[in-house]
Amino acid sequence: MDRVFLFPGDPLRPGRTDPEFAQDAAAVRAIGVRGAVIDHEALIAGDAVRAVARVPGGAGAAWYRGWMLPAERYAALAAALGERGCLLLTTPESYRAAHELPGWYETFADLTPYSRWLPCAPGQPPGEAELARLTAPLGGGPAVVKDWVKSRKHEWDEAAYVPDTSDTARLAAVVGRFVDLQEEFLTGGVVLRAFEPYGTAGEARVWWVDGEPVLVGAHPDTPGQYPVPDLSAVAPVVRAALRKLGCRFVTTDLARRTDGVWRVIEVGDGQVSGLPEGADTGTLVEALATAGAGFPLTLAAGRVVLRPVLPTAAARLADGGGLDDRPGGPVWVGGRPPEATASTAAAVAQSVTLGPYCPGWGLFTITRADDGTAVGSICFHGPPDDEGEVEIGYTLCPAARGEGWATEATRLLADWASGRPEVRTVRAVTEPANVPSQRVLERAGFVPSGDRGGLRTYVFAEA
Repeated sequence: MDRVFLFPGDPLRPGRTDPEFAQDAAAVRAIGVRGAVIDHEALIAGDAVRAVARVPGGAGAAWYRGWMLPAERYAALAAALGERGCLLLTTPESYRAAHELPGWYETFADLTPYSRWLPCAPGQPPGEAELARLTAPLGGGPAVVKDWVKSRKHEWDEAAYVPDTSDTARLAAVVGRFVDLQEEFLTGGVVLRAFEPYGTAGEARVWWVDGEPVLVGAHPDTPGQYPVPDLSAVAPVVRAALRKLGCRFVTTDLARRTDGVWRVIEVGDGQVSGLPEGADTGTLVEALATAGAGFPLTLAAGRVVLRPVLPTAAARLADGGGLDDRPGGPVWVGGRPPEATASTAAAVAQSVTLGPYCPGWGLFTITRADDGTAVGSICFHGPPDDEGEVEIGYTLCPAARGEGWATEATRLLADWASGRPEVRTVRAVTEPANVPSQRVLERAGFVPSGDRGGLRTYVFAEA
């Protein structure tokens, strides 16, 4: 499937990417994926057709990475792109669900402060009586004012924080000031969220693609603070949002409450969520390109989960002798990956410099489903050839051998590959004397198919 990344154009240099998104655009070029620009000002002004005039016809599937858009403008963008044969991978319905609090709140209710909201128009704040009814379930106590997308936390005492919601006069004053300051940018109406006390470590922003946390970093407002959040409670809820709301690319802003519990402060559509300075843009773009091309970011069956090692992470593995000690990197059983993993990672990283990124046909970590520990790696030795043949190889950490991990991982990857329309044969080769490897392949559903260059070959026969 063709795919493209869309960025706002530079208002001063038509046809160029807005400097704010130049790093994203450079990461897209580095993996050989097309980028195109849209006219943000024309889109906001209501002329979506003119806004997409520079997008090539028939561009295929698209991710947008740009300035925040009102939901109705995003819908207009999607319609105008559709007329040009370009399909946004985030639908207008999913964009609204992730972008506006009423869309995502029910799904995340157990992980986020209790909230109530009331629609209102710009310049028309709810009255004191309406606010009293709205906040009654809060039972008094402090609250934070925002609209369906944004708060004004930089005017905290003036237009964000209400010390006691039972003081309806003070509540109405804060809400009124918030609505005044938002002016025509007020989105949806007014939201009141129960105030929760957080520590001083700052917020973390997590980027999720198809339910997988592909990047964890600082919040753009506090780039110098980088708490590492516990995602064990958040991950299943994000995956539920993917199933129920179709939210493929979202962010969650997380903070640790003073009682030690990690809480979701905000959910956002990842296409319009800001990156902190120095963020690992390459990893994010590679994950989006992989998912956009129709390849999964995890394969799971039974005890085993396979996760692709994308080119940026592969380069770190190669440079570090097989270790990637960044937050979110794999933890290896025995402390280190197998020696062959680093050399394979180097080949994956190098392949990007030699040609366009070919997602789906590289290196994967073999991880335990119960705790995420990496026990080895498995790879394709390249994409399918002209005859539809693809070859698999694997290696395990010494501490994980003899426990069936290689068999399960090989069966899982071979079964997935054999279901791809471009694949006719899944092959593996071993040294003639490597009987344990031959037994792994046979248990995984492979059958002998002769010799090749002094090596014993096997093909996958079990669907």
